[in-house]
Amino acid sequence: MSEKENLKSKAISGSIWSLIETFSVQIVQFIVGVVLARILEPKDYGLIALTGIFTSISAAITDGGFEKTLIQKKDISPLQISTIFYINVMLGAFMTLLLIVIAPFISTFFKAPALTPILQVISFGILLTSLAQTQQTLILKELQFKKISYIRIATSLIGGITGLILAFAGFGVWALVYSMLVPQIFRVVFFWIRSSWYPQLAFSFSAVKALIPYGMNILGSSIFFFMIQQFNTFIVGRYYTKENLGLFNRGNKFPDLVVSILQSVVLKMSLPIFAKLQDQPAQLLDAVKKTNKIVAFVSFPLLILLLIKAEDITILLFTEKWRGSIIFLQLFCVVKLIEPFISIHRELILAQGLAKLLFKIFIILSVLEMSLIFLVIRYGIIYLVAATFVSRVGQYLTYTVINSKRLGNVWTKELGWYKPYVVLTIFMSIIVILSEYMIIYSGINIPLILKLPLQLALGLITYIFLAFKFKVDEISLINTVISMATQKFKKTNTIN
Repeated sequence: MSEKENLKSKAISGSIWSLIETFSVQIVQFIVGVVLARILEPKDYGLIALTGIFTSISAAITDGGFEKTLIQKKDISPLQISTIFYINVMLGAFMTLLLIVIAPFISTFFKAPALTPILQVISFGILLTSLAQTQQTLILKELQFKKISYIRIATSLIGGITGLILAFAGFGVWALVYSMLVPQIFRVVFFWIRSSWYPQLAFSFSAVKALIPYGMNILGSSIFFFMIQQFNTFIVGRYYTKENLGLFNRGNKFPDLVVSILQSVVLKMSLPIFAKLQDQPAQLLDAVKKTNKIVAFVSFPLLILLLIKAEDITILLFTEKWRGSIIFLQLFCVVKLIEPFISIHRELILAQGLAKLLFKIFIILSVLEMSLIFLVIRYGIIYLVAATFVSRVGQYLTYTVINSKRLGNVWTKELGWYKPYVVLTIFMSIIVILSEYMIIYSGINIPLILKLPLQLALGLITYIFLAFKFKVDEISLINTVISMATQKFKKTNTIN
């Protein structure tokens, strides 16, 4: 088998395992999330959202930019890997201690006294993450998605069960805290058990010195990335009530869920694959094109369905107390249409070893986005989301133009890649909207619990039918994945 065929086989196999993992994890998180949202209040979620500002940035600092460095570099010594592990753990311990100390000051800034103990307890998750970071990265580098899938599914179940037990026992916001922390403990145990690598009792800063420039650029980009990701939460948490922040955060959940699925199944594999093809421009461009088209094929119908049925979804799943989140759900569906493609182009820049270029671009774009948000925040939270959308469009165009020049591709051609999926999504939307009007004018009283699933199914069936009818490229890929999954299943049964 040639290197290209072997890489393709690993990519498809990885897609299958990532798909299994993603749907298993998301089903658990979806069920748990619905139950917890019906028990807890929006302000509880607002407090947890505030902790995310500091834990996400701290996690980026703890990584030190070494995760993507380990993946991108083809040759790396055992001494370098062990040194990276110890650096990650030391940074994790430092950031945990720092958050414990400054938690009271953060609580005062956000006028939320209850935030202090919550942030102090959650901060231990940063140290726990650092203890398994290197093992997970090495497994990912070798495209061994099966091991990662098992661990994520198991820890997701543990976290979900923990959250439900504590919520029903009346622990309130602490049900959310421990549903996040307990799985991280098991995650460390599982990765140490499943990994074939263990740190040596050796440390050499000089051994990793050559990796630091690349890593520091990634670190800078990661910090700015999480800052801009959490900037909206920071602004809403500072200038509006914690209930407003909870509604804002809830509205972002479902669109973010769609993007996270894509990141787990497609985007998680893009950097390793792009890195392996970095010296083959034609094959790299083909991989980028296929990745973009797969993301568009999946994300367009899902996000637009969420937008159209936002009110029904919110009221049915989370009750009337979450009605204020509907408008945010609809707006974030539009914002998230663009984000996966931005991520693909960032990974492409990193795969070519251009971390410094990415860092410079990201700083400029981040400053522009934050400035725009500051200009409109006085008018309301909706204007903040609108400013975010405008910024994302600018980011996408910037990254696309830069990568197109490097790959010898006209950037406008990339927009043409998405045309079939836009057309299919429009037809799907028309069918779903017409079904709503038909139900209204017929006078038939269909319970929401029946109407919503039927309309969602109608939309997806319409989209898939049209995809088969017009033979879009992704249908053949889906058939290949299904065929490989079936063969693996039969092979497993034969062995058993």
